[in-house]
Amino acid sequence: MERSLTELSEDYFKAAEDINCLIAKYRKQLNEAYMANNYLKTYEIKRKLTIFYDQKRDILATAYALRNYYEKDRRMVLA
Repeated sequence: MERSLTELSEDYFKAAEDINCLIAKYRKQLNEAYMANNYLKTYEIKRKLTIFYDQKRDILATAYALRNYYEKDRRMVLA
């Protein structure tokens, strides 16, 4: 099944929403670990959050690139 770039970009935006759910879950755990003075757990959760934020940034960059792929060509033709 062939899919358009716009459809693929929507999949990436959905993946970014899924990562937002994970971020919210771990932010709550981070707060609980911090309140419990569990600094080892706090450190581990911060590392995971950093990875999730990096993944989200990369996913959103790809989603926007896919969504705007043809816009770049149109701007070049009009210029």
